[in-house]
Amino acid sequence: MTDQELLSRRERRALERESVHGPAAERRKVRIAQRARESRNARLRKLAFGGIVVAVLAIGGALAFGDFFDRPTAGATAGVIDVQSSMAGFTPSEIRVKAGETAMMNWWTDDAAVHLTGGVHTMVAPDLGLYEELPAEGNRTVVWQVPDKPGTYDVYCDSCCGGKDSPTMHGRIVVEPASAATTDRRVVG
Repeated sequence: MTDQELLSRRERRALERESVHGPAAERRKVRIAQRARESRNARLRKLAFGGIVVAVLAIGGALAFGDFFDRPTAGATAGVIDVQSSMAGFTPSEIRVKAGETAMMNWWTDDAAVHLTGGVHTMVAPDLGLYEELPAEGNRTVVWQVPDKPGTYDVYCDSCCGGKDSPTMHGRIVVEPASAATTDRRVVG
């Protein structure tokens, strides 16, 4: 007896089905595996794209708001005015001081030397006798005797971004009148 004869009718039919349908079943398994790989790859692409978007937004935010993260803490001292010079001008754009008093400013910049003429920012207010220079990426305390001339005065940086002619490189110094109590104290003291 041959092997074929030893097999039952049911077993022979199963072998026939497998020989006829086997290649189709294999193709079906290959297609299912391929779809699973494509689906996984699509999810990975979406995840990678989302990661890139988050990274770009984080870098953009750091560049846009980086000056707020790096602020020197020396300006936290009472009576010291914190002033930043940048390619966009002065922050704050208006500085308020009392006439006849000594003003202290914590002046700083994160700008690199290549952006600044002579490698410095300047703070110039000719009507108030103010001319100061700040090296690139520097921080210093400016002590300035405020003239006894109340009013609003122009202050500008003359060393970058068009200098005095650039509207963004200007700010204001408001010299407020000294109070009567301050005047009496000076006369007595």
